[in-house]
Amino acid sequence: MTDAGPVLVVADDLTGANATAAALARAGMRAVTVADGERPAIVAEFVSRFDAVVISTNARHVPGADAAELVRRAVRSGWPTPLAANRIDSTLRGNVGPTTAALVAEVSAQSGRRAVALCVPAHPEAGRHTVGGVQLLGGRRLEETELAGDPRSPITHSEVATLFEGLRTTTIPLEIVTGPDDRLVAAFAAAVDGGTDVVVADALTTDNIARVARAATTVNDVTWVTVDPGPATVAMAAALGLHRTPDGAPLLAVSGSATSLTRDQLVRLRGEREVVVVRPALPADARVPDVDTTADRLATALESARPDQVVLLASVLDESDVTDVDHATAAAIPRALARAVRRALETHQVDAIFATGGDITASLFAELAAHGLDVEGEIEPLAVAGELVGGPWSGLPIATKGGLVGDTGTTVACIDHLRQAAETRRRRVHPAQSRQTAW
Repeated sequence: MTDAGPVLVVADDLTGANATAAALARAGMRAVTVADGERPAIVAEFVSRFDAVVISTNARHVPGADAAELVRRAVRSGWPTPLAANRIDSTLRGNVGPTTAALVAEVSAQSGRRAVALCVPAHPEAGRHTVGGVQLLGGRRLEETELAGDPRSPITHSEVATLFEGLRTTTIPLEIVTGPDDRLVAAFAAAVDGGTDVVVADALTTDNIARVARAATTVNDVTWVTVDPGPATVAMAAALGLHRTPDGAPLLAVSGSATSLTRDQLVRLRGEREVVVVRPALPADARVPDVDTTADRLATALESARPDQVVLLASVLDESDVTDVDHATAAAIPRALARAVRRALETHQVDAIFATGGDITASLFAELAAHGLDVEGEIEPLAVAGELVGGPWSGLPIATKGGLVGDTGTTVACIDHLRQAAETRRRRVHPAQSRQTAW
């Protein structure tokens, strides 16, 4: 994932969202679709976990002003992003013009830069092509197909530029798209210099689309957004060099246990694996960690840690950390640690979590809004591995054990198991369900 956040795609229906997410996944990204378009603020809960977030607004057949507002809200929820896209129907049905205008305006407002839309409606693998600014389905104009009789969105014409009423539009014809690179680059530069809002590009092949995307990125001082059924967004992401980090993210280990066995396990972990230690922030004369400061420390460590490292948040590392506390304080410490973990995870990605200590494990499940554990099995007796079920971190690998479980090598074994589980997970595209229920 890039430091600027994930690719953000706003689609007007769920099947289109799924298709675009699948295309981004094939390109090597970890992609997720968000089906609840009535609450696009949930996008914010996924931006730290995925390389591409595709939200369906289900707005193809709603009034244009309503569809535009849903796009603006989705962009605000997912910002910042290195690439925003308006996923449109390949047969041009729906609110293409209003949603494109909204995307251009919102990205410009959020970035503080001029935004220009690149519209490449061709989807060659699906038999959709654009020639002379006209969209073709199986070689026929759209209005010459059964789409003319669509009961909800009848198509009466195929000229792409006419969709963008109120926006300045430039069309780059196929002879330029397939011609010398310098002519294609010059065409984009001229369009941008001329004040265009939307560049519509012809395309017959996926190679045509890739050439168009590469040429667009040579133009400086603008932020490009894409308007297409998927292929151009994938091509633009490639042209911009956007891809997931192949080695993933660091692992997070959280220890709330004060047992001597746990301390010995953490000593061995630090001796045998690359570990970044984070200590809870304790206010003067207090034993309960300050959540805000601890979360900041943890977030800083996660941001700077390498993917092959373990970030360890531990309340007790050696005997000098062991103190007598009353019942209320003992209960408050794991809750504070778990709350700090949640806040850090809202902005930083981890590949898996290891938790040692029964109270900290329960507090983590509560703070991460997990409904339960999809149990894979035992790594060692009483050391259990699985994935979180429910909540915004659903599917995240986790291993848990009590403070008196195992021998000195058990924590290392759990970490090594989680690394393998995380690598397997990176190959999958996960559905996700947010715990957020309102704007």
